[in-house]
Amino acid sequence: MSSLICINCRLEVFPNESWCRHCGARQPISVQPGGSSEIDHAGRASPGVTGYPAVPDYGLPRDSIGFPGYGAGSGQGGVWRDGTTLVMHRTARLPDCCIKCGVEANGVHLRKKLSWHHPALALLILAGVLIYAIVALIVRKSATIDISLCEDHLRKHRIAVIASWLIFLSGIAFMVLAISAESGGSALFGLLLLFGSAISAATWAKVVKVKKIDDYYVWLSGIDERFLAIIPDLPRG
Repeated sequence: MSSLICINCRLEVFPNESWCRHCGARQPISVQPGGSSEIDHAGRASPGVTGYPAVPDYGLPRDSIGFPGYGAGSGQGGVWRDGTTLVMHRTARLPDCCIKCGVEANGVHLRKKLSWHHPALALLILAGVLIYAIVALIVRKSATIDISLCEDHLRKHRIAVIASWLIFLSGIAFMVLAISAESGGSALFGLLLLFGSAISAATWAKVVKVKKIDDYYVWLSGIDERFLAIIPDLPRG
């Protein structure tokens, strides 16, 4: 299969791809009789009825200009800021700076698989935790991204993860002890430890907070302002 050229970053894309894997730019598609589509090597649609893939209501991918390494032709892009929220194309690469302090990460990153579902689904807990878990698993959106971190924040994250697991395992141990010793106090303390491990995993050990994920983009919060300062604003209109 021959490759084509992205109309935005001029890097390689494949025929019939709706979005550039490098910069996230939308590619023009010419709809031909029978449903076929063609794009020439200059990035122009073939003669015919030109159409575009369905896009979200928050806008189209645009060229990301505003800081070194994220302009057209760089092979990077698809990352913007919307106030205190970071918006990125699912296939985009983040700048090589720590998202927690803004210093150079020197290639250090943490690969995270993120997932999200609409918060309203939490109402299904009233119908049963198992029903909620099954529905959330089915409808959730997922994305895997490489999060840039400096060595110091990567070390702190690993310590937080280990501590959360230790608290969780301690809670399980106290629950087992409570059953064997028939001790209500041990059972209560075990429950508190399990609750504490859940809080730790959701706060101290969490690198970023996922606000939303759809078929094209990821919204993240909990990003340091110094990191956001090097990100171009989200295009409007």
